[in-house]
Order: sequence, then C-alpha cells, then structure tokens
Amino acid sequence: GIMKSYVYDKKSIPDHYRAHRIDSLNIDKEEDGVEKKDFIWKMGGQQGQGVESCGEILGRVLAQEGYSLFSQRLFASRIKGGHTTIALRIATKEIATIGEHVDCLVALDQETIDLHGKEICEGGVIIADDAFKPKWEAHTGRIFLPLPITEMAKKYGSMQMKNIAALGMSAGLLGFPETPFYRFIAERFAKKGETVINKNKEIFKEGYDTAVAAMQGVALGKLAVPEKKDQLYLLGNEAAALGAISAGSRFMASYPITPASEIMEYMIKVSHKIHGTVVQTEDELSSVMMAMGAGYGGVRAFTATSGPGLSLMAESISMAAVAEIPVVIIDVMRAGPSTGMATKVEQSDIRYAVGSGHGDAEKIVLAAASIEDCYYIVQEAFNLAEEYQTPVIVLSDLQFGMCKQSVPAFDRDRIGIRRGKLVTEGLSELDMKTKSYFHRFADTEDGISPRTIPGVKNGMFLSTGLEHNVFGKPAEGQGDRVMEMEKRHRKFAAVSKAIQPFTAAHEETDCDLLLVGITSTNGALEEARECLEAEGRKVNHIQLRLISPFPAEELRPYIEGAKKVLIVEEDLTAQLREQFAIRFDCHDKLLSLLQYDGTPFLASTIINKSKEVI
Repeated sequence: GIMKSYVYDKKSIPDHYRAHRIDSLNIDKEEDGVEKKDFIWKMGGQQGQGVESCGEILGRVLAQEGYSLFSQRLFASRIKGGHTTIALRIATKEIATIGEHVDCLVALDQETIDLHGKEICEGGVIIADDAFKPKWEAHTGRIFLPLPITEMAKKYGSMQMKNIAALGMSAGLLGFPETPFYRFIAERFAKKGETVINKNKEIFKEGYDTAVAAMQGVALGKLAVPEKKDQLYLLGNEAAALGAISAGSRFMASYPITPASEIMEYMIKVSHKIHGTVVQTEDELSSVMMAMGAGYGGVRAFTATSGPGLSLMAESISMAAVAEIPVVIIDVMRAGPSTGMATKVEQSDIRYAVGSGHGDAEKIVLAAASIEDCYYIVQEAFNLAEEYQTPVIVLSDLQFGMCKQSVPAFDRDRIGIRRGKLVTEGLSELDMKTKSYFHRFADTEDGISPRTIPGVKNGMFLSTGLEHNVFGKPAEGQGDRVMEMEKRHRKFAAVSKAIQPFTAAHEETDCDLLLVGITSTNGALEEARECLEAEGRKVNHIQLRLISPFPAEELRPYIEGAKKVLIVEEDLTAQLREQFAIRFDCHDKLLSLLQYDGTPFLASTIINKSKEVI
C-alpha cells in the first residue's frame, strides 16, 4: 500500500514514549506478510556523533544472523565535524552495491533531512531527533517520525548514547529481533562493566519499543529470515590486509593516507600474532624503498597508498623494474588531482598506474573485482611479484577500501604460495679469478632469470638501478643494454596466462551490449546487466582484473562479438577506454559512460545509458 505523509505529533507522546498509535490515521496499511527483496537503511549526522558506530553494530549483528549486506560511508575530509552518513543495504541474496532508494533514514541533524530526504522511497520513513522538521510537501507519501532521541540520551545520563537509542529505533522499525543486539552490546561494552552494558541495553529497548509503537498498524514489509552462513563482514582494506598475511607477507612499510590507512592499521593490530613488522615511515618514498629492500632480502613485503603517494613512488618503481625486485603496492584510488577530494571515490589512477616510472619501466597492474577479490588478488600479486621479479600495483578504490560488505568466508587454500625462480642452494663454487659471480640477470628464453637472496652460498651478485650485465655489474655497452631490455620486456608476455585476467558474466561472446568496468563499479554493473536481461536484451559484463600487461588477445573475442561496448568508469578522461582504444581499432563501438562527481555509480544510471546505446 502507499502511505500518506504523516508528521508524528511529539506532544501526544506519553512519558514512556510507547503508547501512541497511528492506525487511526488515513493510511493504507501494508500487510505484515509483504516480503521485500531488501531494506536500505541510512543514518546521518555530524562526524563524532556515533553515526558510523551505529551502522557498524547494525551491520555486524545482521551479518551474524546471515543477511547479505553492503555498506557505504560518505564523510567530510576532516577529523571531526562535518556532515557524515552511513548507509546499509540488507538483503537475503548476495549484493555488491548500495542500491538507490532509502526505506529508513535516521536523522541526527537537520542537514541529513535536507540533503537526503529526497532519497526516501514512496512509503519510506524518516526517524528524526524531535528538534528537526521536514521541508517537503505533505503529498510525497513519506512518513516523518520525530522521536525523542536526545531526551532518551539525557534520561540515561550520556549524550553519547543517542546512537544506541537510534539503533534500537532502526531495529524496531525494520522488524529485526532484539536478542542478537543485546548479545552484541554485551560483547562490545564488556570491558566497561555491567552498569554500562545494562544502560545500553535499556536505551536500545526503549528506542526499539518507541519505534514499534509509533509505526503500529503500518508495516514496511519484511525480509525473509536467512539461514546462518559462514561469512565475513569487512572492509576491502581489511580483506587486502588478510590477503597479504595469507600470502606470507610479514613486512609492511607505509605512510597513512585516506582511503588506504586501514590496511596499515589492521596490519599493526595483528602483526604481533604473525611475527610480522609494520613500519610507519616518514613519507611514501621511504615506504616503497623499505618494502623493496625487504623484497630484495627475500621477505614478501608491500606498501599501501593512494594517488598522491603513488606519484611519489614513481622513481622507486623504475628502480624496482630495472633491478627486478619484487614488491607489491596497493593503490586505493580516490578523487584527484593532488589532494582533490580525499574522501570521495574515483578511478582516475589507471593511466598513472600503468605508466608510472620513467623509461620503459614495465610492471604488472591488477584491479580487484570485488571486496572478496581484494583478499585473493593481493595473494596473486605477491606470487606474480616473485615469479616475474617485478613491482606489482594492485588497484582498489575508496568504495571498496572504506565500505564493508558481507562475503563468503575466505578459502585460505585456494591460492598457494609460488616464489618463482628463487634459488636457495646447490650453486657451484665461484671462480674467484674471473669473479664469475651468480648470473642473476641471465638471458633466458622466458625472460625470467634465476634469483637468489643475500646469504645464499655462492649466490653473490650486484644489484643497482643502473643498466647492467648478467652479474649485475653496471654496463652501458650496446649488447648488454639490448639483451637486458629485451629480456625484461619478454617476461611479461605470459602474465595474462598466469592469472584470471577478467571475469565474464557469460562465456558466450556474442551480445548486443558488452558492459566493462574495474573495481567497485562491479556491483552496479551486475545489477544493470540482470535488469536489462530480464527485459529480453542480450547483455554481457566483463570486470577487468589485469590492466597491464593488457590482456588484448583474451578480450578480443568479446570485443568482436559485441555490437556495442560500454566502458563504465569513474573519471573524466576515459582512462579505461583508452586502454581498449590503443589495442582495438573498432573505436566507433567503444563507448563511454563517465562519472566524476565523487559518488559511486547507480545501477539505474547504467541501465538508462545502456538503453540509449542499444
């Protein structure tokens, strides 16, 4: 049914906030049994009001109950203050994007109502602290409930408890059971003692009952109760850190930068458990050079940064390329140029990741296809770094890095550790007369030379950023130069066979429209594809995982089989399309959908453009 707009009269609320009914109002009731495919909940306020922690509790509890979740944080580029929101999409089937229409908006300030009230779906509800009012006409079909959030917090003696009151109201409104929240509250506040635990349980209960009473007679519908399943609810940054640990990495050097800092923070939190070391360096130049030094010494090492930090690493990337030192660099992309919009999403580091490093500094560039893939692709990055003796850049983005999603529990045995041509014993004695040291940079058929690490008997060689001969000794003769250049180039020919270069929705290559994206556009692209296919259109979707060396031959059947190719990316200058245009001459069917306002793509935007293209 469609609900008429209604403003809850706070004067009619008794002291216990539980008795007011609205079933006598002129509202078409929804039946309690109406089943929804998802709920989208959103909360807004000022940074420091507990908005994020409220979303964190709601998400973690529901993940434990088996629901599929995707969260989204939007916040200002400052430490405290400024508008912030946390959104949570709750479903029973796996989801990978936040969706578009909010069912329940919780407003701790007027700005949240003003900015996000328009996002409420027909029949949706705004729970607001009762000092605030809506600014829309009554016929919009939304319900506005000013509830005593601040008064409850005062009653329980702490303004910091407003978010727990709002959490209870949210759970009550959406119809989730109370008991799991009580368990989580007990765990979360265990160190603060029984008094604090009980107060938080009580204010949650009062908020819960207040919302139920206020909405009595009107149901938002309900989600099916899912089966409990083995799943994780985590950030893409946390998944990347776990991937590094599973890959055997025990050294990270990094400098804090939004939106990559959580990778280092997680590694610091667990490093003592894995006998690892994390160094917070003075800058990004130091971080990558320390990671390179560790890689040279045989340790699987990495760093994490965003666009500005990646820029500072360019010279070091060139050195790692010529000295053939394995190192992994995770770049969690954000909006640039320069400081740009540090808390907003963008995919504008593609060109720089591929081209960074002066000279012919070839490297491997990967792109995570999902938050789950952040775990697996980082493991693959460490394998590729050692197998191909090269820097590997792993692209993620702010939407992945700082947003949580429920994912199936990771399979720690899916990707084994492969160290390539690492030689640790069995080398012949050195010829001290000719100083015929280990042929570290030997010319080989596949372009990959054997590698030793310091301390391997008879494995001595020289390593430098200068061009060199097979022993590593600086050499500028034409023969050595051409040989080493061609050797380094030749080794990259097999990379696209060593990793799954992309995921494809369908193996069949013929289609009316091929959708293409990288990193966090995946969820919106998949929802768009499913919608278009449900309408009878023949659509495929490819999400790239390997950007450099570009897997042109593997992609060719899909490009040639599609009538139109729509490349969807969050930048202004079509950096992803550029990678296709260099390799394929069918430029007339390589079309772009670009977005660069700092917000993630909505499925509807892709659907509308796709219909226009088709």
